[in-house]
Parts: sequence; structure tokens; C-alpha cells
Amino acid sequence: MFKPVRMYKLFTAVIKDHIGKVISALGENESCHFIGKPVPNIDITCKKNILLSIEHYVDGMLLKAPVKKREIPGIGISNDVDIMLHDIAIYVQSHDEITTQQLIEIKKTIFYLKSIYNVLENCNETQYTYLLEAWVPEGKQDIVQASIEDAANCKSIVYFSDPVFGETPPTIISNPQMMKPFEKLVKMYGLPSYYELDPTWVVFVTFPLIFGMMYGDVGHGIIIFLLSMGIFLSGEKRFKKFTGFKDFSPILMGCGVFSVIFGFLYGEFLGFKFHPLWLSPSENISYFLVLSVWIGVLHLIVGFVLNGINLWNNKKYLRAIFQLQWIIFSISSVYFITGFVDIVSPGFGGDIPQIVLILLPVAVMAASAMMINSIEGKGGLSGIMVPFYLGIEYAMHLMSYMRLLIMALAHSTISATIIALSGSSTVSIVVAGIITFVLIIIVETFIVFIQTLRLHWVEWFYLFYRGKGTEFRGFRL
Repeated sequence: MFKPVRMYKLFTAVIKDHIGKVISALGENESCHFIGKPVPNIDITCKKNILLSIEHYVDGMLLKAPVKKREIPGIGISNDVDIMLHDIAIYVQSHDEITTQQLIEIKKTIFYLKSIYNVLENCNETQYTYLLEAWVPEGKQDIVQASIEDAANCKSIVYFSDPVFGETPPTIISNPQMMKPFEKLVKMYGLPSYYELDPTWVVFVTFPLIFGMMYGDVGHGIIIFLLSMGIFLSGEKRFKKFTGFKDFSPILMGCGVFSVIFGFLYGEFLGFKFHPLWLSPSENISYFLVLSVWIGVLHLIVGFVLNGINLWNNKKYLRAIFQLQWIIFSISSVYFITGFVDIVSPGFGGDIPQIVLILLPVAVMAASAMMINSIEGKGGLSGIMVPFYLGIEYAMHLMSYMRLLIMALAHSTISATIIALSGSSTVSIVVAGIITFVLIIIVETFIVFIQTLRLHWVEWFYLFYRGKGTEFRGFRL
């Protein structure tokens, strides 16, 4: 759940007479991601041209267009795939009248041969065998081995090995069904590489939580939940235009639930105030301003931890340990700020000299950066500036979390304004309802969703996530 599915590297040697059957069998179980080569190892240009010529003739016959038969050159037969190509070429050349059904079957065979030849191009070749390499997901080794041995009549060698560090296996991310919608948010940014942690399990918790903090209202949260559930449970035919919304409806359902929870905590229902279970943001702006920053710190600390794990998995041990200093710097810098504000707790940070909270972590970070740069041959003195330019970048991202308070205040203000402007007549109530639905349920929901997405993609992912992975594509005919 936290890491992509483990991959094994398949090496197999197959007798040439059975290679077509083997590739066909592997195409049926779709468990092999063949390893491509920058330059094809086997030159089959001539055979591809023959296929193209046959396909051109068949297409012309199917479209009732005048097409002249081309003289097909001799085919050098070296495997069972070449035999199939030879048989088709002979059949097309020797028959002037071919039925439509026969043309369609020939067309299917052409597609089949194209797939086989595309795989063959990436094989290595000996005098009697072809050598194939592919990535196979964990748990599929027995299926793949059985398919190869059955198709090759046991005239094959099959060997699986772990990937060597530095190789780039394709990625399959596997999460529980309830997390699948949030997996889409991660994939939209980019697929994790094989050596990266999959952040879906964190996004599953933090995304609706942050959305709810910015959209805390019991009534509006219930409306979002019910609308999302309606779209999710609807049939495909009834809501064809809402297919995209249907994919995101489970996410909005979770967001609606947290909006209801924070609505009770804030004391808001469709813009009306009631006694909150906690505090109202509009009446405690300073408190929620500091709280927003602390939530940002906690969110970013999770990012530092994930980055440390990613670096450790990529054998960058010193830089992994370096993340601990960023965690200390994050906490100490906010202690430094809130020590002056004295909001969260009386005398907050008062026992520690304020300047120490900043200077000591910065000095340690500069020394560590100089050491790491020296070891990696990047110039030790350049490490002095690391805490400063990275610290400024970090501060800018941290400041962005203040939108938690800003959006919460905006939601409360807009709701209260609509209520204040509406009268007691039926017409004014209906108009207020329409305005609420358009302005809050549609427009503001979209804005808050985008802001939540931004906090994850821009402010959080930059710490640890690159998303440069290659998707696993199981070969199929």
C-alpha cells in the first residue's frame, strides 16, 4: 500500500520454433512488461514492410477500392511467426477472390503478427533461441513460468531476479478500493517511480480534512455529500455528461463528511450560527491564523519524513538524515513566531532564548549541508547558503497554509451575506436558495477543492514527490 508493487525481472530463452506461441501465451495473461531497447536488436524491417503491403491490399479490398497486387519478396523463415507471415502472403497472392469474412480474419492475423514482431525487435538472438526480458509483478511469476513452459513444450529457460539498483522497473500502485479515487489525484500529478513511496494513503486522510477546515458548514456539507452520492450511485446512461464528476464523487463525499464535522465544531448551518462545539473562525481570527500555520508545519513534516524514506531507499543516506534537521527547523521557527504572539499557550517558548530557536538550527543545517556537498563533490562552501535559500522557499510554502483561515472566513461571510440580503417572502427565499446553490455549492466548492489540491500538489509534493514513474503495461495481443 505504501510502496509500488514489487517487480521481478524475467529472463527467458526460447527455441525459435516456439517464440510466437510463447509471446502469444504471455499476451493472454498480460503479466509481462517487456523491456524495450533504444535501438532494435533484431532487424525485421523487411518483414514489417511485407506486412504493410499485405495490409494495404486487404484494406483496399475491404473498401472496394482498386488495388493492384504487389509482388511480395521471399521471406526468410527463422521462426514460427515467419511461417504464419509466409502462409498469409502466399494465400493473398494465389487467390483473386477473397470473401469479406476471410479479409477480416487476415486483418486480425496482421494485427497479431505486428504485436509479435514488435516484441521480437527487443529480443536478443542466438543461433537457435530468442532471449526475452520483461518485468513481472510479484505474485505473477508462477503464471508466467507456466505459460512459457506450456507454449514452448518445456524447451525453454525461465529465470526471475530482483531489479538491480539503478534499473527503472515500471510502476503498479495497489491501494484498498476506498482509496482508489484519491489514487487518481496522485496519478494526475504523476505516477510514483518504483523507488518512491505512494502518497495516496496520506492524501486519503489529509485531503478531505483540509477541505473540511476551509468549508466548515453542516448544511452545505450535507448537500455536497448527498449530491456526490447521487452522482456516484447513478447509472452511466443517465449521467453521461457527468462521467468526470462521477470519478471524483467519492472524494467529494469524504469532503462533505468533514465539512459537516467542522460545521459542528465552528457552529455553522447554512450560514446560520449556533453554539460551536469548539470555536468559530470569524470570532477567533488570531487563534486560527496560528493554527493554520501549525497545520502547515505538521503537513510539511510528514513530507520531510516521506522524503527521508525516499532518500534512504535510493541509498542517499546522508541526505535522508538531513531531513531530521528540517523537521527541527520547522518546529523551532514556528515556536519562534508564536513565542511573540502568545496565543496558543501562555509563555509559549518563553523558557528558551528566542534567537536560539532560529540561529542554532540554521547553523547546524549549514554545517551539515557543507559536509554533504563536500562528500558529494559539489563544493563545501556552497552549503552555507542552503539553509537560506531553501528556508525562504520553505517559508513561502508554509505561508500558503494561511488560506485555511482565509477560505473558512470567506465561506462564513458569503453565507451570512446571502442570509442578510434575503427577505422573509417566498420569492426571496427561493432566490437566496438559488444563489446559495450556484455561488456556494458549485462555485465555492470548486474553488476550495482547487485550493486543497494546490496545498497538496504545490506546497506538499515538492518536498518529497517527483512522480516520474513509468506505468506498468502488461503486454497483450
